[in-house]
Amino acid sequence: MQFKAALSTLTDTRAAISQLKAELGDLEPDLVLLFVSPHHLENADALLADVRDKINARNLIGCTAAGIIGGDREIEDAPAISIWAAKLPGVRILPFIIDQQDVTSLEGNDAWRDHLIVSADSKPGFIILPDPFSIDVEHCLSEMDDAYPESKIVGGLASAGRAPGENRLFLNDQVLRQGLVGVSLSGPIQIDTVVSQGCRPIGEPFVITKAEQNIIQELRGKPALEIVRSVFASASPTDQALMQTGLHVGRVVDERVEKFRQGDFLIRNLMGVVEQSAIAINAYIRPGQTIQFQVRDSKSADEEMRDLLTEEIAAMPTPPGGGLLFTCNGRGARMFGKPDHDIGLVNSIAKDCQVAGFFAAGEIGPVGHRTFIHGFTSSLILFRRPA
Repeated sequence: MQFKAALSTLTDTRAAISQLKAELGDLEPDLVLLFVSPHHLENADALLADVRDKINARNLIGCTAAGIIGGDREIEDAPAISIWAAKLPGVRILPFIIDQQDVTSLEGNDAWRDHLIVSADSKPGFIILPDPFSIDVEHCLSEMDDAYPESKIVGGLASAGRAPGENRLFLNDQVLRQGLVGVSLSGPIQIDTVVSQGCRPIGEPFVITKAEQNIIQELRGKPALEIVRSVFASASPTDQALMQTGLHVGRVVDERVEKFRQGDFLIRNLMGVVEQSAIAINAYIRPGQTIQFQVRDSKSADEEMRDLLTEEIAAMPTPPGGGLLFTCNGRGARMFGKPDHDIGLVNSIAKDCQVAGFFAAGEIGPVGHRTFIHGFTSSLILFRRPA
């Protein structure tokens, strides 16, 4: 296997593509991922044609994004193009498109497997790049999880557009304005994921005793707002300040775990108080589930990502050679006060790993045995030779 990540910040599109080609050298990739800032979108068809002419890839997917990642740099709100190229001998690579009509019409696991032309037995990994305005991504992820229960699905939502039709998705020679593009990988390749949601738990876990849809009414038999106030009262001044600027709820993904820690929770936003005693979150919830309140700051985000990635790399029998990083457009310099945080951390721990990616409008990755859309998250997929 060979991997190469290349980044250009040249403002002239053709010159940028030529620079990327020079950085890739003689690599003849089986798969290319292309990430483009909106500054280069005067003619997306010509851009893609030039990429395909200069970089002869068997398979290509990509999208537009507000911020671009490649090599050791994160380029936010400035012109940039990055290319991630991989030579994957023996790996079966199958690009695909899913649109909203597919999401509503495909029924059952067999229909999804037929559409994606890959069996569940091959345990494929998936990279997906949706447009957030035109497809029900959560429903799509749920169906794919059911059809491929042993697979990992990672990706990011295109982020260059602020309205329907403004994003662009790329698949081989096609430029799309809606739906989802993706690729499945199966065969002699090992895929690992690290999903860092950037929060840390405060207080203690609570079992939900009364809830309806997204409203938590009671925790341990007490009004939910009363519990929030008790957690606030016992928190440190630092955590109290963080709770006032943004409090989150972490739902335990695997209730069988004896002691919960960072990485065991699916993080969702607390939206507000309902009926003076209940709280609303941006996810459906049910009685019997366990939650713990969470806070987020740059220190917590750095520590969680560092710990999760260090643990994952240490457990690998062979090091990763390539990776794709999908990080929230609310992270970067906005969160950490300086550029290049996430890619710098990856490079410091996963040494000699060729990584590219982009700042997403929603990050896709697994928590437990299901795949979710996240916010303020760094979702990383790593590729290596099987042990």
